[in-house]
Amino acid sequence: MNLKLVFRINAAIFLINGAGLLFATSMFFGMAGLTMSPSLGTVGQFVGVTFIFLALLSWRIPEVAENSISALGQLFGIGSALWTLIVLYHIVSGQIAGPTAYINVALLAIFTALFFMYSREQN
Repeated sequence: MNLKLVFRINAAIFLINGAGLLFATSMFFGMAGLTMSPSLGTVGQFVGVTFIFLALLSWRIPEVAENSISALGQLFGIGSALWTLIVLYHIVSGQIAGPTAYINVALLAIFTALFFMYSREQN
């Protein structure tokens, strides 16, 4: 495995989450134990499109970044760590639960480790 592959797998996960939020908003949030409302649906769809954009960005970074891929890998590692912490906080505080929350926090933690590990190897 290398940093380019980590970015590509990360892009696939972003795309899956983005599509789920955009096209199956109620199901996606329901699996996290959130009560659906029209306002939450609007926010979820916006976040879905944002995740799809992040998928495109993550997919293209290895070609665009060239010599800066390590620095961008570290930046994605920091972002992934922040997402891990906020999802963990929401789980611990009882705001979210269920498969959506648990699978995503596990994936975020794994990507945090992979981004930092493979960014270090690029230097």
